[in-house]
Amino acid sequence: MANAAYTPAPMSLRVPFAFGSFLASAVLTAVGSFSGNDDHQWRQWLIVLAISALVTAVVFWLVVPRIDNVARGALILSVIGVLTVVVFWLGVPVVFAGAAGLLVLEGRRSGVASVALPVAAVLAAVTTIAAAVLAFVG
Repeated sequence: MANAAYTPAPMSLRVPFAFGSFLASAVLTAVGSFSGNDDHQWRQWLIVLAISALVTAVVFWLVVPRIDNVARGALILSVIGVLTVVVFWLGVPVVFAGAAGLLVLEGRRSGVASVALPVAAVLAAVTTIAAAVLAFVG
């Protein structure tokens, strides 16, 4: 299990992954927020967006740049994503899945050879699919 020298994801990659993760979270939480007949749908959605934005900023600008072992970091973030499916209405599972996806991509690009990378990729995909399904039925 070799760990090639890894440098944190440059801003050029983190920004699109962070924005994409946040956008996916916003869309999925909008589906969940506006599918019912609650009187406070807009307020609920805006609160969830604020939580998702905060988690996105913390994960992509505080956590990801400090990860030295990209394979382990991707695996940990993908497992956290799976675990946060329990609180899918907060909009954070896809943020963790997106960060794991970024690290998987960076690991492969850097030549990191680890079983953890494909496992993290699968877990991130499963998390995203589960969050999407739950947004529509949950």
